[in-house]
Amino acid sequence: MDFANIADKALLWIVLLPLFGAVINGVFGRFADKSMVTLVGVGSVAGAFVLSLFSFFHLVGLKGALGDDVAITNEVYHWFSLYLGSSEIPINVTFVFDSLSGIMAMVVTGIGLLIHIYSIEYMADDPGYARFFTYLNLFMASMLILIFGSSMPVMFVGWEGVGLCSYLLIGFWYENGSYAAAGKKAFIVNRIGDFGVLLGMFVLMMATRSLEFDDINAAASSLGTPFYFGTFELGATATVASLLLFLGCTGKSAQIPLFVWLPDAMAGPTPVSALIHAATMVTSGVYLACRLSPVFMESATAMAVIAVVGALTALVAASIALVQNQMKRILAYSTVSQLGFMFAAVGTGAFTAGIFHVYTHAFFKACLFLGAGAVMHAVHAHGDADVRKLGGLRTKLPVIHWTFLVSCLAISGFPLFSGWFSKDEILLGAINATMFWEQAWLGWLVYVILVAAATMTAFYMFRLYFLVFWGTYRSAKVEVEAEEDSSPGASIPPPGHEDDHGYDPNPHRPHAAIAGVLSVLGVGAIVAGTVNLEPLLHLLHVHVDIAGAENGNIWGTWLSGTVVHFVPAGEGVGALSYLAAVGGTLATATGIGLAYVWYFKEGRMPMAQVTGFAKVLMNKWYVDEFYDATIVRGSKALAVFAAAIDKYLIDGILARASALGVSLISWLATRPQNGVMHSYAALMVVGLAVIGWWFTHPHTNLDGVATRSDVTWTTGRGLGYEYRWDIDDDGEADTEWSAEGNSASHTYGHDDWVGYALIFDGNRTGESEEIFLDDSVVVLTESDIGRGWEADPEAGTTPPSFRVDEDEIVFLKNDARARVRGGDAEVEERLHPGDTVQVGSLNVRIGAVVRASLEVRNSFGNVARDTSEVVIQPAPRTREVAALEAVPATQGGAR
Repeated sequence: MDFANIADKALLWIVLLPLFGAVINGVFGRFADKSMVTLVGVGSVAGAFVLSLFSFFHLVGLKGALGDDVAITNEVYHWFSLYLGSSEIPINVTFVFDSLSGIMAMVVTGIGLLIHIYSIEYMADDPGYARFFTYLNLFMASMLILIFGSSMPVMFVGWEGVGLCSYLLIGFWYENGSYAAAGKKAFIVNRIGDFGVLLGMFVLMMATRSLEFDDINAAASSLGTPFYFGTFELGATATVASLLLFLGCTGKSAQIPLFVWLPDAMAGPTPVSALIHAATMVTSGVYLACRLSPVFMESATAMAVIAVVGALTALVAASIALVQNQMKRILAYSTVSQLGFMFAAVGTGAFTAGIFHVYTHAFFKACLFLGAGAVMHAVHAHGDADVRKLGGLRTKLPVIHWTFLVSCLAISGFPLFSGWFSKDEILLGAINATMFWEQAWLGWLVYVILVAAATMTAFYMFRLYFLVFWGTYRSAKVEVEAEEDSSPGASIPPPGHEDDHGYDPNPHRPHAAIAGVLSVLGVGAIVAGTVNLEPLLHLLHVHVDIAGAENGNIWGTWLSGTVVHFVPAGEGVGALSYLAAVGGTLATATGIGLAYVWYFKEGRMPMAQVTGFAKVLMNKWYVDEFYDATIVRGSKALAVFAAAIDKYLIDGILARASALGVSLISWLATRPQNGVMHSYAALMVVGLAVIGWWFTHPHTNLDGVATRSDVTWTTGRGLGYEYRWDIDDDGEADTEWSAEGNSASHTYGHDDWVGYALIFDGNRTGESEEIFLDDSVVVLTESDIGRGWEADPEAGTTPPSFRVDEDEIVFLKNDARARVRGGDAEVEERLHPGDTVQVGSLNVRIGAVVRASLEVRNSFGNVARDTSEVVIQPAPRTREVAALEAVPATQGGAR
C-alpha cells in the first residue's frame, strides 16, 4: 500500500471535511433534522481528527527513516503569480504537514472535536443549532488552512477566515445589541493587526523574492540589510518585518495594545469561547512567530520588544483577572495573560517553549471554559455566571469540580501537572535570554514580571475555584449589586453579561456528553506535559534518553528540524534551570496560599481596604476608556469633519460652482437664439467659412521612430495630399512631390546631427528619460542616479556632469563610481553618440539629435510645413576612428 500517496490525499481532506460540513449545514441545515446536522457537523471534524492522527503517525515513521527535515506535502494547484521587477513569484495552494503544523493539527482537530461533542448537549435547545455548527465547522477549516499553508498568502486566507468566523460566533446571539457590538469590536481590532501582517508579508517578499515559508527562512541570514521606505532607512529588514508581523500577532493573539477584544468575546456561546481561547484563533499569532522563527531570531531588537510586550501583557491581564466576578471573564483575562507568557517565550528565543505552552494550555483552558459553561448550564445562568452567587458546587457537580480543580492546578503551574512543565520552560527561557541580549538585565526583568504574573495566576484561579466549589450555595440568599458594589474583588459586569437574578437552587448534573468531554480534557491537563520530561529529570539528576530524545525532551527533539530557538552555552547554565523551577513553584505556592487564606472561608474580603486600586482593576486599567477618548472620539470627529467638507465644500461650493458654470454656458449658447433671421444667416456664413478654411488647407503631424541610426518618418494621409521631404533639414528637398510619399526612411550619419542628448536607462523610476544638451553643464542629481553612486562617500560626494565641447561630450566623473567602455572611467572622458557611461546602477547613453522637414500640398495648391526632431543611438565609435575622421562640429553641435 502506498502510504505516502494516501497521506498526501489525507492532508487535503483534513481541510475539506470541515469545509464541506460548513457548506452542507449552511445550505441544508435549516431544513434538516437536528440529528443530521449533528452527524454532519461533528462527523466532519471527527473525520479530520482521524486523518490528522493517521498523518501524524505517518510523519513519525518518516522522521524515523529520513531524519528531522521531512514533511508531508500536497500541492493542490497553482493560484496566481506576482511579478517583482524581473522576478516571478508563484503563489501555489500547497499544504504542508510537518513537525509544527502536525502538532497544531492534532490540537485543533482533537480539542475541536471535543468542543463539537460538548456543543451537542450545550446548544441542544438553541434555535440556531444548524447555524452554530456551520460557523464552528468553518472556523475549524479556516484554522487548518492557516496552519497547513506553505506560503504566507495561503496562511493569510486562513488568518482572515478565523477572524471572520470569530465575528460570526462572538455575535452569534446578534439579537442582543451588546453581543453584536462585541463581535464587531473583535473584527475591527483584528483588522488593525492584519494590516501589519500584510505589510510584513510585502517586506519579506521584496527582500527574499518569495512568499514560501521555507524560502523566507532559508534567506533569514541575509535580512540584516537595511530596509528603505523611499529614501528613509527604517532599520534592518528582519527588524521591520518582525515588528510588522508582531503587530498582526498582537491583534490575533490579544497582546498589548490590541487585547481589548478578547474579554468581550465572552458574548458568544461557551463552546465558542473554548474554541477561540484554547484551540484556534488566539494561538495563531504564536504559531506564525514559530513558523518564521529564523526571521525573528535575526533581530534582537524585535525579540526584545516581543518579550517585554508579552511579559507586560501577562502581568496586566493577570492583575485585571484578580477582581473580576464573572466566570468566563476571569478565564478570558487568564487567556490574555497566558498568551503573554507564550510571546515572552518567543521574544526570549524559547520558541519551542512557547509552542509547548500552546499545546498544554489547549487542554486545561478548554477544560476550564467548558467546565464554566457546564456550571452555567447546571444553574441556568444567562450570559455569564457571577461567582459571588455560587459556592458549594463540589458536591452537586463532582465531575465538573474535579476536572476544574486539575485544570486550575495545571494553569497555576503546580508541579507535575502539564502547565508546570511548559511554564518552567518559559521562565528558563527568560533567564537564558540574559545571554541573548547585550542588556542582560532585560532577561531578568522579563523573568521577574513573569513570576509576578504566575503568582497572580495561581491566586485568581483558586479564588475562582474556592468561590464556585467551596462554601455554601449563595444564589438563593445573596442579592449582589453590580455597579454600586464597592466590595473587594467586585467588578462591573460588561454590557450584555448582567445577571441580577438568582440561579437555579437545584443545579443539575451534566449528561454524558459534557461529563465525558470534561473528563478527557482533565486527564490531558494532568499528563500533556509529559512529552517533555527534561525539567523533571534535570531536577532529579537523572539522565535518560526516551524515544530517541535526549534526557526525555521529546518535544524539543520533535521540533528541532522546524523551529529554531536560542541555546545558551557556558558555565552556570544548568544552575539556571533550578532558579526557573524554584521561581515558578514559589509563585504557585504563594498564589494558591493567599487564595486559600482569603477565599476558602466565606465572608472574608481582605481587599476592601484598597478599593481605589481595585476600581482601577475592575475597569481594566481604563484601557477601553482611553481608546474611546482618543481613537474612537478622534475617529468620530474626523468623520464629522469629513461629512462637513462633503456637505459644504463638495456639495455646497464645487457642485454649485459647476452647476453655475453649466448654467452660464447654457445662457451664452442661447443668446444667438433671438428670433432674428439675419443673425441666424450671419452665424451660418461664419460657420461655413471656418469649415471651408479647414478643408482647403492641408494639415500634417510628423512623427519619427529611431532604430540606432535609422529613422522612419511618417505623417497622416489626407484627401488629395502630396508630400515632399527634406529628410536632413538642410533646406533642400530630397524628394519630388508624390501622393504616396507620406513616409520616408533615412540612415543618418555624423554630418546630419544637429545636437546631442543624454538617455537615462535604469534609473529609479525604471523608465528611459532623455535630456537634450545645450551650452550649459548638466549635473546628475540623486533622483537621477539613486543611491550608492559614490566611489568613496567619505572622500567626497560631488556628482558627475556632462557638457558639449564642439563635436564631443565631456564627462567629468568627479566623486562618482563610473565605468566607460568596460573599464573604470578616467577623471575626464570625451564621449561620442553611441557611447555608454555606467554611474552606480544607472546607464547613461549618448545620443545624437537629427531633424527632418516635410511639406504637404493639397488639391487647392495650399502648402503646410512641419519639422520634427528625434534622438538616435548610433553604434559606438572607437577613439581611433574619431581621431581619423576629425570632422568639425555641425551647425554648432548642440540644440
